[in-house]
Amino acid sequence: MKKYQKRTVYISIVALGFFLVLSLLTQQWGFFLWSLLPVFIVLLTTFSTKFDKRDHEK
Repeated sequence: MKKYQKRTVYISIVALGFFLVLSLLTQQWGFFLWSLLPVFIVLLTTFSTKFDKRDHEK
């Protein structure tokens, strides 16, 4: 994994953890459930981008 990918995974885990704790404390699971989709979209975008150095050299 590249440096920015690792950073994105760590930030996503922290964000999900924050919303999980918030949902546990307030007993309103909407916070956690509504945070799942944006976090997974960010992770999907991070791992779907592919940088190919050969394309940039041409």
